[in-house]
Amino acid sequence: MEKFKKIVKAYLVIAGIGVNVFVVWMAAGWPVFFDRLMILSQRPEKGDYIVCLAGGLAGHNLPTEEGWKRIYTAVQLYIDGYGKKVIFTGGGASVVTEAEVYAEAAVWLGLPKSAVVLDPVPSQTSGHPVNILKIGETGVWLDSALTIGTSPLHSRRAVLCFEKAWFRNFRMVTGYVAAKDDPALVRELRVSEFASHRPSGKGYDDLMNRLRRRSGYFFMALREAAAIAWYRLKGYI
Repeated sequence: MEKFKKIVKAYLVIAGIGVNVFVVWMAAGWPVFFDRLMILSQRPEKGDYIVCLAGGLAGHNLPTEEGWKRIYTAVQLYIDGYGKKVIFTGGGASVVTEAEVYAEAAVWLGLPKSAVVLDPVPSQTSGHPVNILKIGETGVWLDSALTIGTSPLHSRRAVLCFEKAWFRNFRMVTGYVAAKDDPALVRELRVSEFASHRPSGKGYDDLMNRLRRRSGYFFMALREAAAIAWYRLKGYI
């Protein structure tokens, strides 16, 4: 019994130290380090198609925060002519596919409906490269020049999946803003229509917001590391 109590006490002490170190590390905004192993981003090159990998839906059948970033990246790439059409790929767990939702959001952000191609089937990352080959209207082949948009932490797993499927002529892009000088398409250029508006300068980098944001990022990176390990075990990459 005494031995058991010592083990429990030692565990609680170690766990307490670990939790405190984690909280301080996240609140301070210090780097995670191991997240860099999951990130593989490249400069875009003009090619045949832009591929937007869906990243899930949030409430009300809207894209997740990461999903919105992927959509915006795809639209910005299209604006600068990095592909003749955008393939939105993703099935998902909702009654409406992620591909449909992401395409609708992209149109709202300025993508012409004529540039939309839907791939509403894949339910996981390994399915995207396999299924876009089956879309008859695109004529995507293994040697097609693709510019693929996704989130930074998801980028390396996506690259490994496309390489496993024998794609070789693709670029993985995790963020892009078009060079075009058009506020209607490039949201960074927008200003308020109210001449009296003055930015408040209010920031959201206070302690609690930083802790929430950084800890969320840490666990996303941890999940992605586990996903890569699982994909290797299953032979997907």
